[in-house]
Amino acid sequence: MGDQERRSRILTAIGGPNTVVRPDEVALGICHFAVEYLAASGCAVTLMGRPPAVEVLAVAGRNADEVAELQFTLGEGPCLDAFLAGSPTYAVDLVNRGGRWPMFSTQAAGLGVMAEFSLPLQVGSAPVGVLDLSREEPGMLSDDHLADALTAADIVTDAVLMLQGASEGSELAKLLDLAGQDRMVVHQAAGMVSAQLDVTVTDALATLRGAAFRSSRSIYEVAVDVVDRRMRFRD
Repeated sequence: MGDQERRSRILTAIGGPNTVVRPDEVALGICHFAVEYLAASGCAVTLMGRPPAVEVLAVAGRNADEVAELQFTLGEGPCLDAFLAGSPTYAVDLVNRGGRWPMFSTQAAGLGVMAEFSLPLQVGSAPVGVLDLSREEPGMLSDDHLADALTAADIVTDAVLMLQGASEGSELAKLLDLAGQDRMVVHQAAGMVSAQLDVTVTDALATLRGAAFRSSRSIYEVAVDVVDRRMRFRD
């Protein structure tokens, strides 16, 4: 199955193409999709930044909110590692192979969570958050489920970038039509803001998000202004 076909199938599962959605609604749809189709017992979508700033967009399934809260309270877990490393983190057996996160593994297992799969929501090399899937039995996701989960993470990332400033939402079909170039514009703008403010690209992305919220526009629209040099964050 091709990437575009997989993306189309997931978007169809969470709502028709003319459905008007906001980023949190896309995130919630993805969480329900993970629980229904990806053998996940729970799912959470969280936006993150440095210093630790957390915004839980959506949760679905059993114990998803408790698992998310545990990681942020304890300061350890696959979700935090995935965000900090900017790469997927798979905890396939928290009971027998969870020594990397001893406190989290013990308490997650106490909730019945035996495996955790954390996928960064990423722009270029900079993560903006994490899609976190829980399972109540150990073991790796199947190849098809993992491919779907990675595509789902991309869909949530695009929703945050493209729909964030739309107070009344935008049509879900827009996420199907997104070209990779759109995300590259955001990445280019983040690099420029990083240089202007002498901060990391991740912090620059957080700055772009803040500017988008304040102006009621999408991050993509703000990024275009930065790339076209109509907006600077330090003169």
